[in-house]
Amino acid sequence: MKRIATLDGWRGIAIALVLFDHVQHALLYRYMRPWTQTGTHGVTIFFVLSGFLITSNLLKGPGDLKRFYIRRFFRLMPAAWTYLAVLLFIDSLTHIHATSLAEVLACVLFYRNFFIASAPSLAGHFWSLSIEEQFYMFWPCILLFAGARRCRWIAAAGAVACAAVRWIFWAHYNHDAIDLQTQVRADALLVGCLLALLFSETRIRAAAARWSKFWTLPALAALLCGMAFFHRIPPLFECVAIAALIAASVLHPHSIFSRPLAFAPLAWLGTVSYSFYLWQELFMPFRSLWALCLAMPLVALCSYYLIEGPSTRFGHRLTSAPAPGISGNAGPPELTKQTEAAAPANNS
Repeated sequence: MKRIATLDGWRGIAIALVLFDHVQHALLYRYMRPWTQTGTHGVTIFFVLSGFLITSNLLKGPGDLKRFYIRRFFRLMPAAWTYLAVLLFIDSLTHIHATSLAEVLACVLFYRNFFIASAPSLAGHFWSLSIEEQFYMFWPCILLFAGARRCRWIAAAGAVACAAVRWIFWAHYNHDAIDLQTQVRADALLVGCLLALLFSETRIRAAAARWSKFWTLPALAALLCGMAFFHRIPPLFECVAIAALIAASVLHPHSIFSRPLAFAPLAWLGTVSYSFYLWQELFMPFRSLWALCLAMPLVALCSYYLIEGPSTRFGHRLTSAPAPGISGNAGPPELTKQTEAAAPANNS
């Protein structure tokens, strides 16, 4: 399946931000500076990308929800369930409380971001996967029944409402126990959805192609500002900035700004980012460079090549027959070629 290197590059940046955050805290027991808490910003990039790619896929095809859900299941669940099974095995073998049956149930049923664990565990990063799966369950149905044009307003209103509620109740939400809940984080996904819905209109896409070269630097400045001053929950303007940068990299993949995103090692890291997302948490308690730099990549790559890749291909074989799109509006054709490879967000 042909992939868009610039989008893999964005995914590589996102997982690099997450790993930098976690490795730093694992080795130093703290963050070097407040602005080095980069994990939450990596998650936001993943969310915007996911909203953008999944919506583009649904607009172009497959519009068959059964096909969509089968492919999502085999793309995500085999590797995730393998990780959870390993945690239960470790827990039964060593009694170190790697996880609990209640937490595994929360992960499997996609409400881990609402689950409050009684003790620290190695499955806490499934909060972001739960948000992704909740998005997969509801957004395709909304898009199918409301249509692309109405969904523009739904996505825009939902993103603004999420940001407004977060701002009004900031003292309430700026707290570990509820910062990971869907109503606090959903604006990033919805901004990505809105970008895809706008791109489905040829007129809007052509206008964006003309103007995107002017917004790249302001959008990059806004992203860096969000990373410098917001260390727990990224603001709405950061999500919009990420969407603007993604748009520019798609519209002008050979520009000076976009070419570094296609750098082969970075794009490759983005390709395997989901397996790194799943397995990195297992090695953080070792607080060892050997474990983090050698064992973690080895296990993540084994997961990618032995579990994630084969199961994804199996899901494609099960649903190989073509299906019509959800609506008459066609999404950008080149985006649909790699949408099935969209990785879910990583832990912050």
